[in-house]
Amino acid sequence: MTSKPSPAPTTREKRTPAEQPPVAKPPCDIHASAIIAEKAQITGTHPVEIAEDVVVHPYAKIRAENGSVSIGKGSMIWERAVVGCAEGSYACSVEIGMDVSIETGAIIEGAAIGDGTIVDVNAVVERGAVVGKWCRVAALERVKAGEKLEDFTVVFGDGRRRTDETIRNHEDVREARRDAQVKTVAVMRGLVADAKGKWL
Repeated sequence: MTSKPSPAPTTREKRTPAEQPPVAKPPCDIHASAIIAEKAQITGTHPVEIAEDVVVHPYAKIRAENGSVSIGKGSMIWERAVVGCAEGSYACSVEIGMDVSIETGAIIEGAAIGDGTIVDVNAVVERGAVVGKWCRVAALERVKAGEKLEDFTVVFGDGRRRTDETIRNHEDVREARRDAQVKTVAVMRGLVADAKGKWL
């Protein structure tokens, strides 16, 4: 009785992920009260400064490849928002003021965003743009490269501009918006798990 020869062993090439260079970790100055979600990304080699009571949500990206990034007290960077400039582009630093809300999917490459400003869902502030205090860039709107928006400007409806006279002329309305931001930050601090230790 003859035995059949064993079939040649099949060898499957084990595929390992291509080795990638480690992601650059920027020098970070993060206040003890700030919340940085585990799945947030902070990349680059330039300084990143994150002030007190800032909340950076999961999947938000802080990009310091081509310049420093500073985020002021009480500001929030929501999911999938991007602050800073991609590697390989021009040099650019970004300064976010206090009590600013960068909503989901918004992209901020602008030089400065003033205190109390809201950049709505999927809006874009292009390179070098300066957005004043208490402005609002509506969802899907765009502030063009190098553009300067005066305080209290609203960008809406296919790039139209107007001044928000209510915010400009009533301190109590500005105070109410600031209080709403503070309350939202307080709620998010309880919901977003903090992982800032990996950046320190």
